Amino acid sequence: MAHVAASSTLGPVPVRSHKECPLQALLQSLQESQFATWMLESSYGYPVVLTLHTTGLAVVVGVMLLVDLRVLGQVLALPLQAMRPLMKLVWWAFLLNLVTGLLIFVSDAERYYGSVNFRIKISAVLLAIALAVPLQRYLRTADPDAVRAPGGVRIAAAASIALWSATIVSGRLMAYF
Repeated sequence: MAHVAASSTLGPVPVRSHKECPLQALLQSLQESQFATWMLESSYGYPVVLTLHTTGLAVVVGVMLLVDLRVLGQVLALPLQAMRPLMKLVWWAFLLNLVTGLLIFVSDAERYYGSVNFRIKISAVLLAIALAVPLQRYLRTADPDAVRAPGGVRIAAAASIALWSATIVSGRLMAYF
């Protein structure tokens, strides 16, 4: 331990140095990198990356919302067969979001890592993407004339809507908290 912080009623609070906390050192070095500096100081770096990130999210959420609603028996005007190729677009847009999300994270790594809203967002994204796999499988194997999917697939679709909504809300809240 490097030193001890001011005492509380429970006794001294140990403070770790970066040598004792490699993750903290990594986060700090990421946000102090030349790339992070360029992202924050450039006239176009952060705005372009954020625009690409927002566009990718709009594609992922927009397509997944259509898939989810169709699986739930809504939007019947969209045939299941027509939705199958859209999943490829979801995966490409997700890849775009992964890359741009990492670039944004590097620009302020310590703050994002410590943010509850960031952790909620990442958890929601991971769970929603995990649900996209069985939903895509259903699109590939479903009867083209099916009006409603089996119960488990409908639950996945409803959870997907909730998780993508949580992703959007927590992502926006990151700007303020």
